[in-house]
Amino acid sequence: MNKKDIIALVEDRLPAEKKREVIKWLLKNPKQQQHYHILKAKHVAKLLKHSVDDKMQKPGKFQMKWYTYVGYAAGVALLFSLAYMLTMPTTNVETTFATTETITSIGEYRTVELSDGTKITLNANTTLSYPKTFSGESREVSLKGEAFFDVAHNPDKPFVVSTDNGMKIQVLGTVFNVRSYPEDLNVETTLVSGKVKVVEERDKKTVVLNPSQRATYVKNEDKLIVDNVQTENYTAWRRGKLIYDETPIRQVIGDLKRKYRIAISVESPEIMDYKYTGEFDNLSIEQIMDLFEVSSPILYKMKDNQITLYMEN
Repeated sequence: MNKKDIIALVEDRLPAEKKREVIKWLLKNPKQQQHYHILKAKHVAKLLKHSVDDKMQKPGKFQMKWYTYVGYAAGVALLFSLAYMLTMPTTNVETTFATTETITSIGEYRTVELSDGTKITLNANTTLSYPKTFSGESREVSLKGEAFFDVAHNPDKPFVVSTDNGMKIQVLGTVFNVRSYPEDLNVETTLVSGKVKVVEERDKKTVVLNPSQRATYVKNEDKLIVDNVQTENYTAWRRGKLIYDETPIRQVIGDLKRKYRIAISVESPEIMDYKYTGEFDNLSIEQIMDLFEVSSPILYKMKDNQITLYMEN
């Protein structure tokens, strides 16, 4: 999608199928929605201005044209409403029309409190979808990215986190962290307290976690692994800290890009085989790069907002 598609939608020049495609894309891109609304407002204002000019020249026609343009704008709004409804899950009629989506951008954290008292802290570049009120037999939310959950206890209504990687985490009331970025190789659930059941939906692989355990779903191997971990390493991001213990450098780079709004490229392919151990406690990106150089064989070059990692031959 591009600016031309948005302008064509504003001016009602798209065929029906293309219009639905553009609307669905806009619904997933809040910043582009804002751009659309600005263009739409300018377009309607321009049409109304022409109507006023016509009124001065041809009395009696302005009222008809004014209603035409207002009706057009309302039609577009209705179209967006219908498209939004079509994109929502249909399993629970009562929550279909009252779903909220909270999105964090790169470098942003946000805490959300749900209607049941559950508190969720979203990491950068994360999307959380949830009903305004829970009315079914379970409390289900959808996550793309990373979030820390402190779930309100309710034995009669389990809490379920669904990811776009086909994983579901089911709990009654507990504290845990879920990491499910589309670009990551793994999906991770780390339990701080309580008990959770992690289900891989495609093959129905299921594991039950106890505190200080992590379930890792390896996407390309379709494998679910459980290990014991220091939970602080996986939840410290909420306080601005990044802690790594033999962590693949691919994940470290992804975290830094999301946290610091910076582009990072890798010049030496062997870097991608490296596993990093270290702790960054609310440091600037320059300080982190300096630490890389003294605590690993990785070197860096920085120009403008671009970092290049390399190793000396």
